[in-house]
Amino acid sequence: MSRSFLVSAFKGLLNLALIVLVGGFAAAALVRYSPGFDVDENSWNPKISAATLAAMHARREQENQLPRFYAHYLGAALHGDLGKSDSLRVPVADLLRDRAPVTLNLVTWGTAGGLLFGASLAWMAVWPRRTAPHAIAVSANGLLLAIPPAVLGLMFFFAEAPLALAVALALMPRVFGTMRALFQDLYASPVLLAARTRGVHPAVLAFRYVLGAAAPQLLALSGVALVLAFGFIIPIEALCDVPGIGQLAWKAALARDLPLLSGMALIITLVTACVQTVGDLTSGAGR
Repeated sequence: MSRSFLVSAFKGLLNLALIVLVGGFAAAALVRYSPGFDVDENSWNPKISAATLAAMHARREQENQLPRFYAHYLGAALHGDLGKSDSLRVPVADLLRDRAPVTLNLVTWGTAGGLLFGASLAWMAVWPRRTAPHAIAVSANGLLLAIPPAVLGLMFFFAEAPLALAVALALMPRVFGTMRALFQDLYASPVLLAARTRGVHPAVLAFRYVLGAAAPQLLALSGVALVLAFGFIIPIEALCDVPGIGQLAWKAALARDLPLLSGMALIITLVTACVQTVGDLTSGAGR
């Protein structure tokens, strides 16, 4: 293992910690200073006792001191305590544990499908070297790029089709450009040209001279695709009533649920930063 890779890994871990800290604090600050944060509909509820109202206001006062609240929240999070949701009255860790499999399934299959479809479309635009496949690939890419992911999700929801396919089609045009440029570089490489001249079988060309050579870039692109897919999941789950983390984030934002949003921000920022760090390290190792 080279020293440069160790230095890059150390810098990546430092950046990871910084991104998680800043990202979680920024999410909490956006909720805290949003209009109407101090307004609580329960303040006018006659069924709530005065002692309960006083406890709620005291908790709000603690949350209003954002740096103090966030420092205390981080300390508890390090011990596995992400707090309790104000709106759902359930521990945040339990909510994330129950809903994570639904979102993970959609993101995993959606990312895999998006990369596969994007690679197929990029291959059509580069490899045949014919006008018709190139025009079809570019036109399909432009059409899907113009359709918002939420609209795709609703179309598949009403058609009772798999929502993971909607995520894949929303992701496909976002990875098409990168894969197209990568395939163009590989198509013109001297190594691949020499292998084609020797009459190497197309399957060997695909796996050894294309996928093997592009593996670091494809791994880095996969990390970016995972992040994009999760961004698509939030409106799709919210509109299609899918009980995943995306829907939970939407409900937490509407309820201004600071403990829930802070916990979700920490977990989502950590996962996103880890994926991007691994992608950067993989891409750097392949150079």
